[in-house]
Amino acid sequence: MVNWLRRNTVDQEERARLGIPKQERIVAWATRSNAMVVATNVALYGVGERLPWHRITKAQWVEPVLEIVTADAPPQHLRVLLTDARDLPYAVHTCVTDSVIVSERLDLGDGKGAIAAARKTEHDDVIWTVVFDSGIDPTDPEIRADADEALANLRSTLGI
Repeated sequence: MVNWLRRNTVDQEERARLGIPKQERIVAWATRSNAMVVATNVALYGVGERLPWHRITKAQWVEPVLEIVTADAPPQHLRVLLTDARDLPYAVHTCVTDSVIVSERLDLGDGKGAIAAARKTEHDDVIWTVVFDSGIDPTDPEIRADADEALANLRSTLGI
């Protein structure tokens, strides 16, 4: 049976409702209940606030849920139930991966660690994110100092 309700495009009205600027190119979309989730070349829309790709540290697709973790402090954990996923999960994975310039593990001693990633923003700036291993308190001043030192060494080595 043909699904007559399945949309084939993101029309101008939906684009305006989501606040997608004209200069952003739509790469994929999906539906959730009575709304759309749209991926452009620079951000994800329809999941609450606009999320530029460099702010997403993890995106996992376990049908029918797209789970997103942001680089915010503290991180946001979003669960987006998609009713018609189309190719959105693949596009999200690709766009998040493409924003990463380099990703390296930082050794913080005593078996503790973190992942540091240099990411390209929508304006071609480079920002660094550090995601600590589970169970590590990122507000601990000693852990922060160790992470800052390890990140400074990595940046110096890479010249970024």
